[in-house]
Amino acid sequence: MTKIDEILSAGNWTNHDVVLQLPENLNHKMVQKARLGKKPVSRHTQDLLTEALNRLVNPETKFRREYLFPVEEA
Repeated sequence: MTKIDEILSAGNWTNHDVVLQLPENLNHKMVQKARLGKKPVSRHTQDLLTEALNRLVNPETKFRREYLFPVEEA
């Protein structure tokens, strides 16, 4: 389970709720890919998803990209 999936599941939000925050930049496929965490997500997409989650969850909560997309040690 990824951080994004944990946050969205806890708040009972869908991928569509995230896309609605930045509809001109995000699509459902991008959110699903990040939520599953099986494939790497580009840095640009990470920044967009971070911004969308910050808008969706709570204005006082400011997630950082490093928290949502931790770097896995090889």
